[in-house]
This record gives sequence, structure tokens and C-alpha cells, in this order.
Amino acid sequence: IDRFILENLFIAETGDVDLQQSDINGRGTYFINSGLQNNGIKGRTDKLAKIFPANTITVDFWGNAFYRNFDYKMATHNHVFSLSGVPIKNEQVGLYLVSSMSYLSKIYSYNDMGTWNKMKKLEIEVPTLNGEIDYKFMEDFIYAIEKLVIKDVVIWADKKISATKQVASRN
Repeated sequence: IDRFILENLFIAETGDVDLQQSDINGRGTYFINSGLQNNGIKGRTDKLAKIFPANTITVDFWGNAFYRNFDYKMATHNHVFSLSGVPIKNEQVGLYLVSSMSYLSKIYSYNDMGTWNKMKKLEIEVPTLNGEIDYKFMEDFIYAIEKLVIKDVVIWADKKISATKQVASRN
């Protein structure tokens, strides 16, 4: 694992229109704003604004980072920005990178808002092999986590079914 400066990995961009809550009409492209609720997705809007491509990462002024596997628009007034670049090869790599950025939300707050100018010199830890970013490790790691989660859900479901059968057999 090596440390990489964010601005050496990503290109940061912001929206071009000050989208508002009133612009959400259920049509068009997803609208991303700051916050954790629904991963910052506020709804859909067809108001004309810059569209950011899928396979990017958004970061808000609280340092909340989310991988986006869909096109979206962003508010300009809440310091949400989009990160793109070569390192985001696919969803698994994007999710790994977002997890490496999770510490950002412990740094920033309403009184000390995170902006790209503040964050760009920060570092994240990324796995490497022979001096190069190890994308296969990131992909395999996320797949392994997904398998563990699925296994846990299956175990939970089996226990629930068994408990239901026990209750039913008593009646």
C-alpha cells in the first residue's frame, strides 16, 4: 500500500447551475447535493445543467464520498464536487477508493467545510504492486466483501426460516 495525493489521482469539477430543491420534478437526471441521506441523491431534475458521467466519485463539504454508477447533476452552492480520472476503472475500484476516502468525513464539518482546494493535497492509501496501482487487488477485495455480506444474509435468512418453522410447528 502506498499513499497518493488526491490531486495526482483525480480531476475535480463542480456544477455550472445553482440547482435548488424546487428544481426536483422527478424527470431527467439525478440531482446530487450534500449530505448522507439517500447518499446525497435529492431526486431527478430536467433543468438544464452540466451532466457528470457515471463511474465518478462525488465528495461534499462534509467529506462524504460516494461512488456514482449513473449520470448526475450537482448543486453549485453546497460545495459538492465530482472526481474523475484514470484510477476509477470500474465500480469495485470506485468503491475501494471511496472507502479509502472515508476519513475525510472526520476532518470536515459545517464550521470547516471541505473544498477541493483544501482536500487536493490530502492523501489516500491505495494498494500497489511493483510501483503501480494494483486494480486487481481492489476489485478482489470488494468482491470478497460482497461475498461475505451475501453469506451473512443467507445465514440470517436461514435462521429466520428455521425460527418461523419452529413457531409454526408449535401451533
